[in-house]
Amino acid sequence: MNGNKHILFVDDTEHVISGIQRQLRPYREQWHLHFAISGKQALELMQRQPIDLIVCDMMMPEMRGDELLAKVAAAYPGTVRMILSGYIDETSLRLGLEVAHQYLAKPCSTEILRETLCQIFKIQACVDNPRIAAEVGEASQLPSLPKIYHELNAAIGDERATSAQIADIFAKDMVLSAKLLHLVNSPYFGLQRTVSNLTDAINLIGLKKLNSLVLSVHVKTAFPVNDPAVERYMEYLWQDAARVAELARLIALSERQSEDRPDQAYLGGLLHNMGLLIFMSRCGDKLKILVEQAVNSDKPPAELEMSLFGFTRAEAAAYVLSLWKIPPRIIESILLQNTPSDSEYNGVNALTAVHAASCLLNPAAVPGYGRLFDMALDQTYLQRIGKLDRIGEWRTLAENVTASFAKK
Repeated sequence: MNGNKHILFVDDTEHVISGIQRQLRPYREQWHLHFAISGKQALELMQRQPIDLIVCDMMMPEMRGDELLAKVAAAYPGTVRMILSGYIDETSLRLGLEVAHQYLAKPCSTEILRETLCQIFKIQACVDNPRIAAEVGEASQLPSLPKIYHELNAAIGDERATSAQIADIFAKDMVLSAKLLHLVNSPYFGLQRTVSNLTDAINLIGLKKLNSLVLSVHVKTAFPVNDPAVERYMEYLWQDAARVAELARLIALSERQSEDRPDQAYLGGLLHNMGLLIFMSRCGDKLKILVEQAVNSDKPPAELEMSLFGFTRAEAAAYVLSLWKIPPRIIESILLQNTPSDSEYNGVNALTAVHAASCLLNPAAVPGYGRLFDMALDQTYLQRIGKLDRIGEWRTLAENVTASFAKK
């Protein structure tokens, strides 16, 4: 699977390059490894040889790692970008996260480095479509409603605001939620576990760092909402995400899911339509065509997306979220939300909850746009995992969520 992948390592310290060569020597049959000792040398090499993944140090003379990766992003958007650096402070983390899909800290064991590389290539194989990498490669800044930013800034500046209240603000925005988790799970915090709860993430980061670390990196520009139709559509995306997230959490709880499983279901629901945001950011004109086709065609939305974009919104979201190292169960719940039978797991998990929640909530709040959210319960899948008889209970939960949000 990985035999044709080309990886470029860039570090100005020769003993570091030698160490990486020793570390990965057993995998030379698996990957094609390339090495450079400067940003200039790396760019010259990339002109001759297409590179699937570039791994560079942060602090290098003449050209810093973030500067190199910015050039790579502009010239080769389909190349995955990773920083491997021993110099991690708030400023370098912010600069690195602006341009890198992954950020690993030195020293990095062979096991961790190999695991990270394998994870990246596994996801690339999962959504093995060059059009995704080419069109979605630069999806690090995605549109959000401007009022979310104002609300978040006000809450951070309010001494009375709690972490839970700020988490509620983040929960209104799919992109900010994903970026917050990407940040707290980065090497800067050195956690030995994966955090998937927004309140926990905020507590770990600290309110004082949210403004500088999150907003300055990930919230630079808002999607221009000048067209009333687009504004109405955007508003519904947020509403739909919040409703699906809450219902997914309740379904997980009703199925006695413990530990962080309900949180994973919630986040899967919150991010389940993130692919549409990616379409807005990268393929605005095509998205308008998709909306028109959805209104005038009986074909499933995923089929229309595949015909128009060459990939579905679920694949686009899964690709980006995987590069952000969002927990695998959450990614699966998004990637397979419309085709849960493709999952090999025979129990209840986030996918079960997100699939059911997406199907059970009525998407007709915005006339003409509901077809984009059409999904049907996969009864074969539910029968396989022994939950077909739970649809009635879940439908009651959906009615309660709908009623609850109608009051807000």
